[in-house]
Amino acid sequence: MGGPTDMQEAQLYGGAMLCELPRSFADASTLREVPDHQEVWVDTGSDRSLMIEILERKDVADEEAMQFFLSDLAAFNDASEASILRSGPLAPEEVPHVPAACAAKAVGEQIVAKFREDRRNRVQIHAAVLRLPQVSTDLLITLNDPVSIDPESSSADAPVPVESAEAILAAVLRSFRIADWGLFG
Repeated sequence: MGGPTDMQEAQLYGGAMLCELPRSFADASTLREVPDHQEVWVDTGSDRSLMIEILERKDVADEEAMQFFLSDLAAFNDASEASILRSGPLAPEEVPHVPAACAAKAVGEQIVAKFREDRRNRVQIHAAVLRLPQVSTDLLITLNDPVSIDPESSSADAPVPVESAEAILAAVLRSFRIADWGLFG
């Protein structure tokens, strides 16, 4: 199974977590304010972005977790339309370095405006949740992949990425590890 080729190790949360990201991804906190519970990385070569969120464990069944998180994200994004295209469990070999009680992935799609503009874009959300009951935490990892941009959107001139979003998320998950469990309190 091939993956993205030009990758580098990214230190998340001050090095408490690590993963491989494409070299074209930059830490958004150098550009704007990012909440402490999030890591946001933006692709300088496209309009993609990757977000890792440390969330208090939600009281939803494991098999409903992806539906819950994608619905919550659609509401937060003020999506005019949202759907889940496919979802299912992540096999242990897909996230080999994280002892999650439950790991799931999904691909959703939302019609959303960037920066609350009035123009809306169609964005695929490639998502994974790693449920860590031992630290009462859900880790949500999302890769936003615009698939149709309104010509009047601020993203209209963004280049079309070459690498598949699915391959990028798979590489992130395969390399994802928690170096310091003290991060969870």
